[in-house]
Amino acid sequence: MTSNYRYDLAPYTWSQTKSLKKGRALFTQPPMPIKCAGAPQKAMYLSCDHWRRQGRLADIEVSFCNAGQVLFGVSAYVPALQDYIERYGINVDYQHRLVAVDGPSKIAHFMVAGEDGEHQLEHPFDLLHVVPPQKAPTFIADSGLANEAGWLELDPETLQHVHHPAVFGLGDASGTSNAKTAAAVRQQAPVVAENLLASLDDRPLSAAYFGYGACPLTVERGRVVLAEFGYGGQLQPTFPRWLNDGTQATRLAW
Repeated sequence: MTSNYRYDLAPYTWSQTKSLKKGRALFTQPPMPIKCAGAPQKAMYLSCDHWRRQGRLADIEVSFCNAGQVLFGVSAYVPALQDYIERYGINVDYQHRLVAVDGPSKIAHFMVAGEDGEHQLEHPFDLLHVVPPQKAPTFIADSGLANEAGWLELDPETLQHVHHPAVFGLGDASGTSNAKTAAAVRQQAPVVAENLLASLDDRPLSAAYFGYGACPLTVERGRVVLAEFGYGGQLQPTFPRWLNDGTQATRLAW
């Protein structure tokens, strides 16, 4: 069992991928929001690409256990990702939420949602890549500045707190609906800086953030689906389409 969401375990993930010759590999994704929504799939695709290049993929049953109902939240990128799901022969199990792991027995326990409610299901594994459920830090949730879900309650465009005008926020603990990525913070930072200075001078808040986030989905060594989008799944590519089509796996994006 491993998780790239602990930076020190990423080398261990790679060692486990390299050592697996046959068996069953499970990759999980918890309910949103999470840091970098594409990261659970990146680990899976790169592992599958390695096994394919080593001639082992046919001997490894790969499953993507996704707590959600779609492969990716922005539909424009799904066809390219689905192509790789089929290329690698990955089983995709939707509405499968990991709730417990029996490490010694190598059994993962899932709650599976269906029309008749939830039921528990067990999956044996030889390799398990876990993505933990995520929430805002306790100091945010308990600060009096958070929404009901515990995230910092901000205006989605000005990034000013909706109840406390002297407070601005950005980053992963924000309650805005953008993807939680470093690319998002890069766009948020100048908006917060400009609007904070405007607020101090009693000027209107003129800077706006439109939800930009980027998720480079590494689908194989040498190719990336460069997902760039904003609020509501609106595509916000930074390259002209003739140079790089973000809805396709390209060498340039790599």
